[in-house]
Amino acid sequence: MLAALSLGSEDWLQPLPPAPLVGFSYSPMTSQWMQRDPANDLRLLLSATSPDLVRLPIYWDVTQPTPTSLDFSQIDQLLSVVALHNLQSSRPTAVILTIGARNFLYPELHAPSWAGPREQPALGVAQSGAAYRTYFDATIVRYRSSSLLYSWQVENEPFDYVGNASTGDDLISASQLAWEIGEVHRLDPKHPAVVTSFDGWNAVVDWLQVNATGVLAALHGYPSGHPEAALEASDVLGLDLYIDGPIAPLLRFTSIALRNEWKGEAVHFWAERALAENKQTWLMEVQAQPWETSTSFTPADLLASAADYRQEPVRVVLLWGVDTWLRDPVWMSAAVHALAILREE
Repeated sequence: MLAALSLGSEDWLQPLPPAPLVGFSYSPMTSQWMQRDPANDLRLLLSATSPDLVRLPIYWDVTQPTPTSLDFSQIDQLLSVVALHNLQSSRPTAVILTIGARNFLYPELHAPSWAGPREQPALGVAQSGAAYRTYFDATIVRYRSSSLLYSWQVENEPFDYVGNASTGDDLISASQLAWEIGEVHRLDPKHPAVVTSFDGWNAVVDWLQVNATGVLAALHGYPSGHPEAALEASDVLGLDLYIDGPIAPLLRFTSIALRNEWKGEAVHFWAERALAENKQTWLMEVQAQPWETSTSFTPADLLASAADYRQEPVRVVLLWGVDTWLRDPVWMSAAVHALAILREE
């Protein structure tokens, strides 16, 4: 097992699977933090990359500023930008809408102040209340008939602990997630629900998580997310893949190239498991920028990742890193190149 953890594997070249739909994630908070205009930034990104898909958040705290009011103006503005882009582009863009208390981008848990402490058990109490359920159901009903909608993402990494200075225990309970998935199916049976997670060091650790959890428990805090739980809970498994940064596995003892190979093997492992259950695997966050101020992750690493993931049988690949792209033309060019690699037939 130790040898497998430290070494990648070599496979005979296989025929390329069908090209995935490709795109990126965008939050208006990204532009707000940089004191830029969100609508204009999204317009710029769409024009530069011509994506098949864009993932957009419908934040609970923004959408439900008080227990008795709903405000969809933020997401409506972004959808209008996408709709206008489609009128002018030969490649139409669809959207994945992310809903729930957990949503992508810091601080991960986007709960309004009126909902109480931003941690469990208060979070669970708030999510079981009438106000939260109004936000959740009203969102689905409002956008289920949109011609732009491709799918729903329900919560973001709901089983993975990502507590920080702004939140405490922000895990979503399995029963709450089951209710939310059930509501998507009840109110909008036409669009699938994807649930996201990150995986372990590599496919060996992932295999152990599924088949020998006792071995991993002996490692005392092994680095693994909950892809098996996400797969079982959802219509589609969404994987978040980062190969450089403080949470990267065995950071001081491995190279970016090796960790990239590990992730490719893990994607293959989970894609095969999902296929066995007649489900798809989507790559919802593929690292496409350096981690914060680090310079170790380069555009060449992004292109290598894109080439590796193009070999895997996934339906969707979304890059993560638009804040860097908007500031740096070199990274914008690398992102465009990576999307082209992923589209290659």
